[in-house]
Order: sequence, then C-alpha cells, then structure tokens
Amino acid sequence: MVVEAGNEEKFISVMFNLSSAIKSESEHCCKICGDLNEKELFIITFIGEKGSVKMSDIADYIQAPLSTLTTIVDKLVTNKFLLRYNSNDDRRVVKVELDRKGKASYKEFKNRREIMAKKVLDHLTETEQATLIANLAQLVTSIKL
Repeated sequence: MVVEAGNEEKFISVMFNLSSAIKSESEHCCKICGDLNEKELFIITFIGEKGSVKMSDIADYIQAPLSTLTTIVDKLVTNKFLLRYNSNDDRRVVKVELDRKGKASYKEFKNRREIMAKKVLDHLTETEQATLIANLAQLVTSIKL
C-alpha cells in the first residue's frame, strides 16, 4: 500500500505524543500505587490478575532472569507488597502472592486503568470504540512484525 505524502510525519508525531502520554500516565500510576517502578507495578499487576504465581512464570512475563526477579521480589516482600513461600506440591517451587500493600496497589491500578479507559472511550460511539480498539490491535501487530 502507498503511504500518502506527509502521513509518515503525522504518524510519527502522533505516536510520539501517544507514547509520551502513556509514559506520563504510567509514571503517575506508579507513584499513586505505592511509589513503585514500572517493573514492580508490572509484577504486582501480573500477580493480581493470576493470584498465586511461580517465580519462573513472573520471570517469563517480565522477560528477566530469575536472579534479577529475585532482587525485585526481595524488595517487594520487605516492603509488604508481596508474600513469598514454597509450594506445598513441590518444595523446590517458589510462589508469590500479593500482601496487604500489594492488594491495595493492585486495586488502585485497576481503578486508575478504568478511569483512563472511560476518559478515552466515553466520548466515542460504540462503533467508534470498536474501530479504535481494532485499529490499536492492528497497530500493535504491525509494530511487532
């Protein structure tokens, strides 16, 4: 398909602005969720969605070595965001779940995510919402190619 003149620059500009807005929202969310960094918030969100999770599953999710994850989880356990324990089925398997502060952070993150989605989608018709979501999914696929 041929790209119309000027559309490349418009696209790059819009993508930069979108990326900047997402980064700003992410930083704000990290702050209100307990002064976490992005990786820590990703981990808390993953565990919040899955429940009790093996350390190896988290390492796969954040694409980090287990040694790096251990350092991050140690900090989150010390700060009462996570609980770590050995599996009852296999003592060699280490599992993690949300502690009190982790549950509060996850709840705040979900609330913030809903607010953002409503802010973006509220002024669109159902058809426009579906189109936007489909176009964003297509954009993600195109970028990953």
